[in-house]
Amino acid sequence: MKTVKTTLIVVIALCIGGVGTYIALPLLKSLRAVFEWERVEKQTLTLLQSEAMAFLVTDRIASQIVVSVSESNILLGQREGYLIGTARLYYGIDMQALTKDSIQLHDHQIVVTLPPAKELDFAVDLESLQFIAKMSGTVALVDWLKGKDMYAELRAQFKPKAIEYMKKNGMIPDRQKILGRLNSMSLVLTENIGLKFAFE
Repeated sequence: MKTVKTTLIVVIALCIGGVGTYIALPLLKSLRAVFEWERVEKQTLTLLQSEAMAFLVTDRIASQIVVSVSESNILLGQREGYLIGTARLYYGIDMQALTKDSIQLHDHQIVVTLPPAKELDFAVDLESLQFIAKMSGTVALVDWLKGKDMYAELRAQFKPKAIEYMKKNGMIPDRQKILGRLNSMSLVLTENIGLKFAFE
């Protein structure tokens, strides 16, 4: 009799334990979900534009640029920021601007009149960018209320300031320098074609 009672108690305990586990399992899963990060990874590919290009890149100019802003107010305090990064300017000639009138044959000499040289591309090395800001808490609050973003301000100035710096320091070649370089290499074309080649 005692054995039957013990067995019955064990069976009831197992049933209660099983039901308890069945009820508690969803709760435990829900509790565990609270402490887990939900991770979503998406890849988006959008083709914005595809076009054929024919550029003669005569110069690739790289320089480290520092753009800064410094403002002060007696009541609010100081607002100061720096954006430092490496910029690359690709400079040269858009060969698609050539027309049939650009190429002339005079006395066994091919003369190519090139279109004006211009900026072909400007790129900023994003990994090189460093942003340093220094401002009082009051200035930060006023910026936030006005919707001002110092990083965006400096980023907008980066390209014009970089181009200005490159021009000022003679890093961007003038037309005569480009023509001189191209004409010094025209000997290779002359040897292969049998006609004199000149750029103007």
